[in-house]
Amino acid sequence: MKSLIWIMALCAVVAKARSPDMDSITYLFTFGNSYTSTGFNSSSTQPSVANPMGNPVLGQGTWAGGTNWVGYLTTFFNASLVLDYNLAVSGATINNSLVSGAAGDLVFQVGSDFKAHYSSKPVSAPWKSENAVFAFWVGINDVGNSYRTKDPNVVVPELMDNYFRLVRELYDSGARQFLFLNVPPTTRSPKIVSQNDTAAHATYVGIYNRELSARIERLRKMYLEVTAVEYDTWGFMTKVLDNTTKYGFLNATCIGTGCVWWDDYHPTSAFHKLMVRDMIPYVSVFDAW
Repeated sequence: MKSLIWIMALCAVVAKARSPDMDSITYLFTFGNSYTSTGFNSSSTQPSVANPMGNPVLGQGTWAGGTNWVGYLTTFFNASLVLDYNLAVSGATINNSLVSGAAGDLVFQVGSDFKAHYSSKPVSAPWKSENAVFAFWVGINDVGNSYRTKDPNVVVPELMDNYFRLVRELYDSGARQFLFLNVPPTTRSPKIVSQNDTAAHATYVGIYNRELSARIERLRKMYLEVTAVEYDTWGFMTKVLDNTTKYGFLNATCIGTGCVWWDDYHPTSAFHKLMVRDMIPYVSVFDAW
């Protein structure tokens, strides 16, 4: 009898040792476009200890030829368990009524998808203010789809009004930790270069990124309990494109294996990995990294 009790106690200790500390889980909600999307379906398999990405499996459903920044941030560079709920949609803009994009704009991602599935903190995602991070990488299509037809001095403030109205909706749901990525120098992507109007595109990107920084700073001042981190994808990608061989790439314009670009508009998985490594000091303010 004593032997049986000892064995049961030992099994309990082993099980406890193998089980992650549920209090140490970080719930990562990601929003954006094809630079972020993984094809996640919020009505399908949910993230779990055994499968932090939920669906599809790690490395699939991206526009990077493999794992993108979300996958690396969730499963590779994390210091503790991260579960990612990736509501980003390929081709998305902030608000389709301002700049047309794919169905599933940021308005939908936050106001419909997140609200319907996760704002109530369900069993599948029992997040709290202190253990959830809300990350955005959006604006790439807003610029790319309108830089030839819209005045950025007019449309960018409207985009930001809509963007941060959605941030406020998340705040009202309990969100207190935010990560914002700005627009990278897609001006230098093969797609935009081929359109022969890089000056207008670069101007738009600059205005967008400056306004984003200003809104983030305003958010910090309005809500002192909020942690808002801005990561400069523009600055990092510019360094890589200016020094490709230093970072292990062939050159700044090629497409495919060994290149920065996976296709004419999206960076490779290798670039995403380098970017997340550079990002870690910024996101270390959150407990998971």
